[in-house]
Amino acid sequence: MRGHLYCSERCARDAGRHAVWRRVRGALATPVPARLAVAAVALAAAAPVLLALRTVRELDGLNASSPLARPRREAPTARLETIVAVGNAFRLEGTAADGTAVFLFAGSRLLGSSPVENGRFRFDGIHDQGPFRVGAMPLSSPLAYAPTPVPAPAVAAAPSAPAAPEAVAAEAPASPRPAPGRAPIAPPVRAAAPEPVLAPRGPSPPDLTRGPDDRPDVLVSFDAGSSDRGATQILDALAARGIHTTIFLTGEFIRRYPDIVRRIAADGHEVGNHTDTHPHLTTYASDGRQVTRLGVDRAFVAGELARTARLYRDATGRTMAPLWRAPFGEHNPEIRRWAAEQGYWHVGWTGGRSGLDGLDWVTDPGSRSYQSADRLLARLVHHAENGGIVLLHLGSDREEPVASKIAILFDGLKARGFRFARASEFLARQGYDEAKLAAFREASSTGAAR
Repeated sequence: MRGHLYCSERCARDAGRHAVWRRVRGALATPVPARLAVAAVALAAAAPVLLALRTVRELDGLNASSPLARPRREAPTARLETIVAVGNAFRLEGTAADGTAVFLFAGSRLLGSSPVENGRFRFDGIHDQGPFRVGAMPLSSPLAYAPTPVPAPAVAAAPSAPAAPEAVAAEAPASPRPAPGRAPIAPPVRAAAPEPVLAPRGPSPPDLTRGPDDRPDVLVSFDAGSSDRGATQILDALAARGIHTTIFLTGEFIRRYPDIVRRIAADGHEVGNHTDTHPHLTTYASDGRQVTRLGVDRAFVAGELARTARLYRDATGRTMAPLWRAPFGEHNPEIRRWAAEQGYWHVGWTGGRSGLDGLDWVTDPGSRSYQSADRLLARLVHHAENGGIVLLHLGSDREEPVASKIAILFDGLKARGFRFARASEFLARQGYDEAKLAAFREASSTGAAR
């Protein structure tokens, strides 16, 4: 019929759908306030999170009320504190809770386990290079087992002391510097709870890290630990140039090499005290803080210094200079005060941005801190400054000791116009002479008596 359009049933359904869609699209196109839109989006995003939290809370409630639920127990922890070189192997010690077994790992390899006795554990005969880490597990657990022998793979001679701080990955950060020639012997640990550490009373002793800068003087100091490799070459180079410097000796070095010690004294060098066994005195190796270690007290420090002084006197017939250097650079005002009460000023080395630590104690060529002898000595010459104190070692376990090229340092410093001083000269010019040390000791003893 003219004037009418024919529409099939399908066409009618489609027309209806389009009409509905047009109404929906119109509603969606209606402007919405910005705040309302943001609130709607936030609510939509938060809904799944709220639902998940509610589900977890309900599950926790069901677990807590269930008679089969196991009581929660905190996972035991273990801390590795010391790594000591014993021959060609290491001895590792640390603390953990009683009633647990401690497992020792090197990387991803399990080396062995040890039960905890009186809050401490110990592993002997470790030949692995590390880095080491430890974990603990209750002895009641079926996975805990008795101590197992630690495998001893064929490895070259154990690394010297630098391996001790670097070996512990997470439990023991690196110390200020490793031992000269070997890892330290840990000081004894008291079984009883430690006494509270009080603030030091009386005057605070100095920490000589640089001398006066009004003159072109530099101190090239040497530490002697347990190795004599290169010692004769260094002493020959000093004698050939008429240089008298300050050398710090451990008791172990004096026991092993009395002839070298007598030559040091005969050559006119100033000899300071580097303790008997080169122990860790603070917790720096475990937590990066210079907090006095448990078991280190006034008597312990006094014994370390007194034994070394007695050994030196027996070997040479002479008295040590009133100077000492803390092993690993680990010290604080309290420890320096105890040493000053025994008649010793502390002598460190110049740090800062440039730094005059020779790093000759780094024996691993793969370490980022390792430097060739030429580069190491050239760096010290370049960074030397008025009053600077250089740290090197009289013996070394490096494959390339600096001793054979030590002339680079001496001749380079002389070419730059530097003169060679001793630690006592720096201290005296800053007013720290033996008279002031005696007054300090008297003041400290008076304060302690109060």
